[in-house]
Amino acid sequence: MATRTQHARRNIITSVINKLVIMLANFVMRTVLIKYLGEVYLGLDSLFVSILQILSLAELGISSAMVYSMYKPLAENDTPAVCALLRLYRTVYRWIALAITVLGLAITPFLPLIVKKDLPDGLNLYILFFINLGNTVLSYLFFAYRTSLFTADQRYSVNNNIYTIFKIGSTVAQVVAIILFSKQSYCYYLYSVVLPLTTLAKNMTSYFLSQKRYPQYQCEGKVPKEEIDHIKKRVAGMFLYKVSFVFRNSLDSIVLSAFLGLVMLGKYNTYYYVINAISGIMILVSNSVTASVGNSIVVESKEKNFADFNKLQLLYMWLSSWLSVGMVACLQPFIKLWVGEKMMFSDSIMFVFCVYFFTMHFSRICYMYRQAAGLWWQDRFRPIAETVVNLTLNILLVKYLGVVGVMLSTIVCIVFIDCTWGARTLFRHYFTDEKQSKYMLKLLWSWVLTVSAGAITYLVCRKIGLAGIPALIVNGVIATVVSNLIFAAGSSFLPEFRPSIRFALKVVGLYKVLDKVKKKAG
Repeated sequence: MATRTQHARRNIITSVINKLVIMLANFVMRTVLIKYLGEVYLGLDSLFVSILQILSLAELGISSAMVYSMYKPLAENDTPAVCALLRLYRTVYRWIALAITVLGLAITPFLPLIVKKDLPDGLNLYILFFINLGNTVLSYLFFAYRTSLFTADQRYSVNNNIYTIFKIGSTVAQVVAIILFSKQSYCYYLYSVVLPLTTLAKNMTSYFLSQKRYPQYQCEGKVPKEEIDHIKKRVAGMFLYKVSFVFRNSLDSIVLSAFLGLVMLGKYNTYYYVINAISGIMILVSNSVTASVGNSIVVESKEKNFADFNKLQLLYMWLSSWLSVGMVACLQPFIKLWVGEKMMFSDSIMFVFCVYFFTMHFSRICYMYRQAAGLWWQDRFRPIAETVVNLTLNILLVKYLGVVGVMLSTIVCIVFIDCTWGARTLFRHYFTDEKQSKYMLKLLWSWVLTVSAGAITYLVCRKIGLAGIPALIVNGVIATVVSNLIFAAGSSFLPEFRPSIRFALKVVGLYKVLDKVKKKAG
């Protein structure tokens, strides 16, 4: 039977492969859109994604709450409990699909207020919206609930592999549609309709694989009222978190479209695509170990879990620092090489994007442990405060600072609300014997190390003055060396430093190899 470490390793590897495929597919897709249709279509594409992410709030965080509820019965092989939860999950997902449909129809009359200008001639905004709405609705139907079995059973790799295969297939189909029919008025409609067809096929594939792997789990039985009450509480807390998360990531695009237009939104999303693609790898890595963390919380002591928390926190901040410094060095050369100078912002705005990226992951491990420990209800007021402040600052600052104002509002909310308040919830309700102040000081120290490495790297790369592919290679090497040396040296005094290194080597499968080498050398 596979251990938590083996599951985590498998999940991380498939997550990275999955995200690399997504990055490459989206890169190809955006390049084809710009070349054949123009940058306005990038903005339109991003706008639909943002609107539908907000509509997906109807999901209420039920998937995370249900997965959490499955950790224990799966670990204990309690088949009746899992079956009852699965039946409940199916019912709820059907209601969610209906709710999203109703909400989508309700906001349809207001679409022209969001797209005030730059809409390409000949496109019917409503037809395109209904196609994208249909894709979102289908994502909750046709056995979508059964993917929770793989996630709760620490087999997130299966979901990754399914998504990877269908992402490749849908991208190929969309690229072919655009290239072959770019001169036709219905080209963008063909491009859009690929998505709901892919979602349907993906859900059916997940169903057949889950039936083969878990034939004993069918939708039958009834969840006890006490458990339903617990789920409702977790869902309520998770919903509030999802509100802040969706508004943080989707409202930015809607505000930019309404105030600055689709062209500026397309330019912004060119940069955001890069940082979001890299963020996706990091989030998938953390998601890959969430089930293992949830299992550990059920069966291990708080002392053991806190030691693991410190190791994961150090490694995640190290990775965040490395990638942030890499963006400082490579983001501008990459954008110029990819889409040309007309789509570039100034270096000062590029720095804000790098800070935005780093803050996005500032408290990711803390959130992961709150999620695994089921602390959504205890954390319910923080997302409300973050959403209100973020929305207010978005509208105020975009008028005076444009794109920078939108990003600064998010950075302020993450640093001063999400991070501090969220950590307080974790330490107050789970790590009750530990000090939050030490955790906050470590986060502050990671900021110092990252800013130092970023400043040194920028100055060195600017002095060298390369461009194109040579700049990406040389600047990337410089960023890698400088960021890792500074972070390693600056973190070496921490008690979790050596255990973290051993844990990282163990996860990637190198610890045993190095141990054998040492024994032979000895």
